[in-house]
Amino acid sequence: LKNKVIGIIGYGSQGRGQALCLRESGLQVVISELEGTPNYEQAKKDNFEVFSAEEVAKKADIIQILTQDHVQAEVYKNSIKKHLKSGKALCFSHGFNIHFKQIKPPKDVDVFMVAPKGPGPLVWEMYKEGKGIPALVAVYQDATGNAMKLALAYAKGIGATRAGVIETTFKEETETDLF
Repeated sequence: LKNKVIGIIGYGSQGRGQALCLRESGLQVVISELEGTPNYEQAKKDNFEVFSAEEVAKKADIIQILTQDHVQAEVYKNSIKKHLKSGKALCFSHGFNIHFKQIKPPKDVDVFMVAPKGPGPLVWEMYKEGKGIPALVAVYQDATGNAMKLALAYAKGIGATRAGVIETTFKEETETDLF
């Protein structure tokens, strides 16, 4: 991931925790958050440049969608979809919108999930202690042949590989989380 730009869309609990870990791991991270919100102000305070979702989708090689589940499809449709091109990747921390087909990515992009099994602030705290939070990883679409490598590299970037990662599917993660 060293030569890739990771775009975090949504700077809430998971967005902040993951973005701080990724940056501390030496990766290039850009943030999208709604201007004027407390999360926007927090991202600025954390010394991130903050852009619109559309700008992040243009800049990023890996686009991690960490907004609330019920707004992800709208953000995808309005700001991300038109900027997805061959070789880019979509990342999620919950499989809901892929599993229930609210988001239907083009066939030429990788789609993977890294789902930490703890809240974002704990992901960051454990990372700073040299530990990690276990995570689930899954590949929904492997357009490049490298989607699992990307997922594992991302998991390493947030410290999850220090604690362990377990391979799953978007369906299993979504259903076990909901039910």
